[in-house]
Amino acid sequence: MGFIAVGLVGLMGSLGFCVFYLAFAPRWRVAVRVAVAGTVVLVIVVSMVSMLLRRLDYPMAAWRPVTVVALSALPVVAYVTLGLAGVAVIDLVWRGAALVHGAATAGRPRADGTGAATSAHRGGGSVPGPRSDGPTAAGGASGGALPHRVVWLRWATCLVTAVAVGFTGFGYVRAHAPAITPVTVVSAQLPAAFDGYRIALLTDLHLGPGLSGSFLRHVVDETNAASPDLVVIAGDLVDGTVDELAGELAPLADLLAPDGVVVVTGNHEFFTGMPSAWMAAYRSLGLTVLDNEGVVLRRGEATIDVLGVGDRLGVGALAPDLALADRRLREAAGPPSPFRILAVHEPLQVLDDGHGGYAPVEGVGLAAGLGIDLALCGHTHGGQIWPTPALVRLQQPVLDGVHDLAGVTTVTSRGAGAWGPPVRIGAPPEIPLVTLRVAA
Repeated sequence: MGFIAVGLVGLMGSLGFCVFYLAFAPRWRVAVRVAVAGTVVLVIVVSMVSMLLRRLDYPMAAWRPVTVVALSALPVVAYVTLGLAGVAVIDLVWRGAALVHGAATAGRPRADGTGAATSAHRGGGSVPGPRSDGPTAAGGASGGALPHRVVWLRWATCLVTAVAVGFTGFGYVRAHAPAITPVTVVSAQLPAAFDGYRIALLTDLHLGPGLSGSFLRHVVDETNAASPDLVVIAGDLVDGTVDELAGELAPLADLLAPDGVVVVTGNHEFFTGMPSAWMAAYRSLGLTVLDNEGVVLRRGEATIDVLGVGDRLGVGALAPDLALADRRLREAAGPPSPFRILAVHEPLQVLDDGHGGYAPVEGVGLAAGLGIDLALCGHTHGGQIWPTPALVRLQQPVLDGVHDLAGVTTVTSRGAGAWGPPVRIGAPPEIPLVTLRVAA
């Protein structure tokens, strides 16, 4: 509750700040002030209500046009706030410089001998005379021309708003065009029969209030065009219930790969409150769910293992347990293969030390100890919307790309979809296509 309270106080402060600098500081006419202030308040209220709707029973598909617009407004508000913060700093410096200049010239006589009285007025005295920075007719009161500072504020606030809307519009278009990202992983442990083996990594689609089944259809078509041998789905497919979204996941059944499609759960499957129901829905589409389990892939006599564990939010029977997955696969298929792959949602999970903690990035974790050569994960979104990548790095060891985590080569995807606002700025969506190569 304390975190929510702090968030609400911060939101109210941001709202007041935006209203002041967009509506009042530029000294617009009263009607313009009311219109601007009302628009800002309406945008924020509708955006917050759209997020609260997730806790209500409503027809998601029917309301999606509304929720898409409302969620997309959130980055606009964020960028406007950031831009106005810069405007406010310049404005305060300008005001301070004007006060210092006014104080320095308050008693300085002018050549016509009238400077003392006039200057005193301009510095804040009571002698009548024209003011260069007072209210004007254009600002809603009588007076002379608008002061330069107010004119600048009008241009600056309009420019900040236009840039925020433009950035968000670009991010919206970008979020709907995930691209295939080629990745090559070289290993001396890889059997020669698997040289050139290709794995498409799908993660973080987040079908729900912001993204629909038509977006998933596009992702499936892009993936199939890359002709992978295996598709790994590393969680966070949905932001809703099975009843709301099961029908929109139908395109997943059309994924084409000789060795099929394996999937693990992400934290958002748990956020829906029905991870087991979602795993059953995935299985009904022909996907292989790896919940502390593994499969063996074969090319003639050569084999590689693929193990999978659910998100770390799981508890009880759904708690992630790589040692259990390894034991189950050994019991079913015998000794481990020379090359092993781990499908997991978060890169942080690759650092699992097997004792309830995390190994250092430069150390050796449980995965490396069990012979895992390659981990495939997502969750980070690469930060999704600048400047949040800095916040993601406070929780996760990496943002995206290929890294060595606790002795395991780890490929972290920025994800194909987007959570919350269907917007991507500074972290374009991707579908990594991982090609395995035998070390020379």
